[in-house]
Amino acid sequence: MLEAVLRAGSEAGFSTVEAFAEKVRRQESDGADGPLSLHEVRGDSVRIRAFRDTGDPLGSYISAPDPRQFRLCFAELASGSALDRKKNFAHLLPKAVGKVKVNVYDTGIELWDEGQAADLREKVREALLTFPGLKLKRFLFTRALKKIYLANTRGFFAKYRKTHFQVLASFMLHDHVLEITESRTHFRDIDPQRLVARGANLLGALAAAPEIAAVDGEFIVLSPEASAQVLKEFAPGLMLGSGPRGRGTAAAPRVSILDNPVLDGQPGSVPFDDEGTAAAEKYLVNKGVAVAAAADIRTAFEKGGASTGNGFRDERGIFPQVRFSNLFIKPSNDPLAGLLQQARNGVMVYLVKPKGSAAAGGLLFSAYGYSIKNGEIARPIHFQFAASMRSYLLHIQAVSRELRFFHGRSNIGSPYLLIQGRPGGDGLFLV
Repeated sequence: MLEAVLRAGSEAGFSTVEAFAEKVRRQESDGADGPLSLHEVRGDSVRIRAFRDTGDPLGSYISAPDPRQFRLCFAELASGSALDRKKNFAHLLPKAVGKVKVNVYDTGIELWDEGQAADLREKVREALLTFPGLKLKRFLFTRALKKIYLANTRGFFAKYRKTHFQVLASFMLHDHVLEITESRTHFRDIDPQRLVARGANLLGALAAAPEIAAVDGEFIVLSPEASAQVLKEFAPGLMLGSGPRGRGTAAAPRVSILDNPVLDGQPGSVPFDDEGTAAAEKYLVNKGVAVAAAADIRTAFEKGGASTGNGFRDERGIFPQVRFSNLFIKPSNDPLAGLLQQARNGVMVYLVKPKGSAAAGGLLFSAYGYSIKNGEIARPIHFQFAASMRSYLLHIQAVSRELRFFHGRSNIGSPYLLIQGRPGGDGLFLV
């Protein structure tokens, strides 16, 4: 099929053609009580990027590909745009990719066991018994098998398989409802007990916290989930063309930020990106110093850099864009207990909600957690904190050794972080 795409593009007069094909089988099992409803989706699509000798690329999305459609597609592309003399980046598309070992395929998915979702839901219900008052309001289990194929007229052809298992659960405690997800590439790595405990911790902080109050002391400790949420909000600043230009001090010396697409078992992992650039671990910030910025081929070409293998398409996007794979703050050897001791009369934050721009500059976050007294968790507290990306990274005082990932549009991970700031009045903590 990809050979037919490339041949049709060449016959239509395009000098370089790239074809990205995706075959997907997805099953969803939904229901908190009673029998689970099963819904299955199968998809087969091709996305095309076609270059002339000069000018920006043209593209098309074909949802039910066949050779006749390819010819019609390229005929429309060739007749529907004007020529220009702008230099393009077709010559930067890779010609080949070496073998990259990354474990993102669970062979068990081939069985498509219909009892798998019911068994998992039952384990979630059993785990609820450990947390009185916690109720399951919704349960959605999704399993998907993706087969990715990529080829271009420069000689590139490669493919890989990837599985994805995800639990979406809505928990209720008193009048508060919270939706959380757990995503893995291997079913065995989904832990129902950990999922329920995570829901209980987050809802416990949310339900028990009073109105906005001031933080005593100058330190807060962010849980991995809270710090991953903050990193997600600031992540665009780590992309080429979006963040500060040039290299230099970007964070505290103890902070390193990586994007690593070759972590076994992580849903963001791939052997190569959607443009064919081989996957490899890369430091964006190394011991406080900005050393690289995430880029795809187009952005790197426009900014005079090199692709870092971060060109990915979204669900329906024709062209790749800069996206992260597994973005995380590198853990240290420090235990959480050490961070709590350093925090003294600070706060342990379990849940963070972005609130938009802060009046003092940067972003505003609503935080829920518990005060810390003599290194131990005490009363619930709700406060707000404001930080810019630079102030946040520069004021990280300690990093724990526990690293956890949370999957969304990207897979983002973090250890516990000790953050220094100061009270700003009206329950606002300034970082």
